[in-house]
Amino acid sequence: MTEFETAKIAKVTGKCPACEDYAEKNSTTPPKIAVMACEGACARGEVARRAANMVAHRLATDSTVRICLGGAFTKDTGQRNLVRRADKVIAIEGCFINCSSRMMQGVLPGLKPEIVRADLIYNLDLPFGIDEVPDEMFTVYAHQVADRVVMDYLNGSPAPSSRQPLACSTGQA
Repeated sequence: MTEFETAKIAKVTGKCPACEDYAEKNSTTPPKIAVMACEGACARGEVARRAANMVAHRLATDSTVRICLGGAFTKDTGQRNLVRRADKVIAIEGCFINCSSRMMQGVLPGLKPEIVRADLIYNLDLPFGIDEVPDEMFTVYAHQVADRVVMDYLNGSPAPSSRQPLACSTGQA
């Protein structure tokens, strides 16, 4: 039997205009594939966040929409509607806790996102602190994850124009 936690979130009357404008612009027919990420404060969450941004804003802009997890989870407005109407939802998770998919399943019962474990793709045990990982390595790992999402979940190849050569001073890959 599954156990649950209950969270009470205070309602607010306002809406983020930028968030709502983005949701309205991307509420297309047919709906776009919703891409969300764990957005965690640790290094693994940073890779997941960057990978989701790469997928939705660079590699597959015509077929995907980037979900603001905070907006979709805490308010029943445009961001949640993008998830609700999507034929496919991809959750790029930083680790096994699967925060974004669990959060959204809490407000959208029956949601069945395709879960991508970013840490299993770049296959490295990153520390918690984002200050412990060079910025260029975040970019390398995020590209690995984003490319895999496009290839395995969007049935295509990443757009060549989005690829930029990176200089890696740490020698890690």
